[in-house]
Amino acid sequence: MKKQTLFTPKEFLVTFIFLFFSSQAAADIRSLQQLEAAEDIEMASQKITKAYFYLHQEIRIEQSERDLENGLDSIEKNINTLANTKDKKQQRMVKFMSFTLDEIKEIIEKPYTSEHGALMLDYSETLLEGAESLAKNHTHKKEKMLITTKKMIFLLERATKYYIAFRDGFSDHNNVKQLEKAIKEFEAHLKIIRAYKYPAEPQRAVSRLIEYWPIAKNFYLGIEKNDLPLIVSVTTNHLEKSLAVLENYHHNLAEGK
Repeated sequence: MKKQTLFTPKEFLVTFIFLFFSSQAAADIRSLQQLEAAEDIEMASQKITKAYFYLHQEIRIEQSERDLENGLDSIEKNINTLANTKDKKQQRMVKFMSFTLDEIKEIIEKPYTSEHGALMLDYSETLLEGAESLAKNHTHKKEKMLITTKKMIFLLERATKYYIAFRDGFSDHNNVKQLEKAIKEFEAHLKIIRAYKYPAEPQRAVSRLIEYWPIAKNFYLGIEKNDLPLIVSVTTNHLEKSLAVLENYHHNLAEGK
């Protein structure tokens, strides 16, 4: 009796191609998850420090408490995502970022002092630098627009952080320059999304950003002339709602949905 082969050469080739592309797709998803984890830590590093100063100044207390809690949870969750790697260099950086997060948690539990405020500013920059170095390893051209929208949210959080810290006495000229730089970079990113061809729903979000930004920009840049911490906080939230629509749209595209 003649034995049957399990696969014909053609069937074997088809199976091999299927497994290859399935493996590649899974690798792409893992890389996207790592990229988004790093980008989200960048944003959360600014959010928690912003919230820390808002809480100390007793402005938007409930919102600031949520921002602080959500920011800490985001950093911890995304550190765990980034720890899932065989890359030794990334493992070392993630461990360092984890130590930094522990330091931040200790400060938050203590009464406010200007020294603690300075440490929070330093630690937010430390987390940012670490996350930026990791994001570079997972960035590809197809995620350009997703990164653009995430960077815009990050830049708003960054500008607000420096605005509220300035009000708390951290009025070093470099801090003002960092805020101005964040606003300049935000505008450059806004030009990119303005030129992108969106379907109806995300395009409405773009239109809201374009309409509101000229007003919002002046609030942030008034750091040395005006004292509008509540308006700046509300403005940040308002802009981020529109950006969240765009971020979700580009996330789904990156995942192939």
